[in-house]
Amino acid sequence: MTKDRLIAVVTGGGSGIGRSAALAFAGEGYGVAVADANVEAAAAVALAIEADGGLAIPLHVDVTDAAACEDMIEAITQKFGRLDAAFNNAGITERSLTRGETPPETHLLPLDIWRKVLAVDLDGVFNCARAELPLMLEQGSGAIVNTASMQGHVSIPRSAAYTAAKHGVIGLTKTIAKEYGGRGIRCNAVSPGIVSTPLTSDIINSADYQAPLLAAIPAGRFAEGDDVARAVLWLCGTNASYVNGATLIVDGGYLA
Repeated sequence: MTKDRLIAVVTGGGSGIGRSAALAFAGEGYGVAVADANVEAAAAVALAIEADGGLAIPLHVDVTDAAACEDMIEAITQKFGRLDAAFNNAGITERSLTRGETPPETHLLPLDIWRKVLAVDLDGVFNCARAELPLMLEQGSGAIVNTASMQGHVSIPRSAAYTAAKHGVIGLTKTIAKEYGGRGIRCNAVSPGIVSTPLTSDIINSADYQAPLLAAIPAGRFAEGDDVARAVLWLCGTNASYVNGATLIVDGGYLA
C-alpha cells in the first residue's frame, strides 16, 4: 500500500475530460486510479502517467454496476490504502447512443436510451459515491467531485435524459455535502460547457452548429479538457477547503 502520497480515482478516465483530469492529478503528485469501461483506454492513460514518472493503475469499471464500483474501491484500497479525491466523471449522451443522429423529442425517445443515459450519468455517480464514501469515512477525509453539465442548470431540446440526469447529479451532490460535510468529506460538482472531446466532435465540427455555438460563448472558443481538469483539481485541493455542496460552472460564460 502507498500512504506517502495523495490518491485520486477518475471514472471515464480513458478519454476526454477524464483523461485530462487523470493526467492533471498525476502532475500534482497524486497516485491515480484510471477507471473506465474501456480498460485499454484506461491502461493507455496509466502508462502515460507512469512514463512521466507518476504512479497509476488502470481499472475496468462499469459504473452502472454497483458491485463493480465496490470492486473498484477494493482494488484502490489494496493498492494504495487510501482515497483522497474522487472524480465521478463517466458519462454518455443521447447522441452518443443514436450514432450521431439528432435525438428525438421526449415523446419519441426510446425507453432504452432514457434508461441507459440515466444509468450511466446519474446511477453511475451514485454507485461510485456510495462505494467511495466508506473509505473516506474511515480515514476521516476526502473530496468528491461529480460531473454535472451546463445542462444541469438549463434545458436543451432533444436531451431529456441527459438534462434530467445532470439536474439529478447536482441534487445528489448537495445531499452528500450536507450528510458528510461534518465528517471531513466535501462533495462538489463541476458543470462543463461545450468541451472539445470525442463525445462532442460531431457537434462542434458541424457547419450547422459550430458558428452559432461559438457566438454564444463569450470566451470565443470551446473548452478543452484541461479547462475542466484544473477546476476539478481546485475543488479537490486545500484552497477549496471551505467549498462544499457547490457547483462550479466551467462554460466560458455561455450560461451568463
